[in-house]
Amino acid sequence: MTRRGLFAVVRAGCYAAVLGLLGYQLVTHRGDVVPVVTSLGWGRFAAAVAIAAAGGWLGMLGWRALLTASGCRLATPVAAKVYFVAGLGRYLPGGLWPAVAHADLARRLREPPGLLASAFLASVLVSTVAGLAVGAVAVPALAAVQPAWWVVVPLLVAGLLVIGTPPLTRLVAAIVRRRTGKDVPLPGPRAVFGALGLMAAGWLLAGLHLVVLTHGLPTGGLPGAAVLAGGFALASVAGVLVVVLPAGLGAREAVLGLALTAALAGPPVPAVVAVVAMSRLVVTAADLLAAGAAAFVRLAPEPVGVTPSAAE
Repeated sequence: MTRRGLFAVVRAGCYAAVLGLLGYQLVTHRGDVVPVVTSLGWGRFAAAVAIAAAGGWLGMLGWRALLTASGCRLATPVAAKVYFVAGLGRYLPGGLWPAVAHADLARRLREPPGLLASAFLASVLVSTVAGLAVGAVAVPALAAVQPAWWVVVPLLVAGLLVIGTPPLTRLVAAIVRRRTGKDVPLPGPRAVFGALGLMAAGWLLAGLHLVVLTHGLPTGGLPGAAVLAGGFALASVAGVLVVVLPAGLGAREAVLGLALTAALAGPPVPAVVAVVAMSRLVVTAADLLAAGAAAFVRLAPEPVGVTPSAAE
């Protein structure tokens, strides 16, 4: 078997494993999922999925901005395919599958695999800081219940310092140079913070799906919506940090449950459990919808390169 054929087999196996795992989860929990969706209403469920998907789209644009600033411009549909299809790898145990998928798709685009993989890893760091920034909005309300939530503030400050530190950028440049064998222009501060803004907007928008899911519960109006969006961002960051679990399973739900308890002023436990379960279902459906739509895009064999000056 040729090397290309081996990559094709591995790629197909990974995608089959992801879809199989997701299908198994849905079938196993169908007794809980169907009644909850029915009680919410299919219209509101579809609206929540659309909101979560729109937030994911902004996150993709942030990743694309980092990639463009690194010297590789992909057409938006192609970038969407790479980002969303490779992103399904996070539903497998272990945190490196999306980076491996990015590297595999880079070969099909005739780009250095290390370039797309590095851009993905950089986007994870920037996205994490963006999630902390959005989550900071919810910290006062959450800290009123549990003061330990104030730890988000120093973590956010540290994250902002890390992504804006020139020595770190030079270190990443050295790693990429060693892996790819050539100098790759890395995103400057303007590109990094531009991507940070897009990703923060994505977290904020995606988190608003909880407003739909908590319809009829005492959310406290606009301040409550901000706490819900911030809590979702913090829960998702917690899921990202627990890389050994598929899509942060467990850690994300635990943090989101605490955030919902604070935002909804102590609702009954069954209501919190139902919203947490629905949120997982909504985000998973949004990921599958985005990846399914992007899967039909044909990968261009020769994406248009840009100069570092154009990237900025």
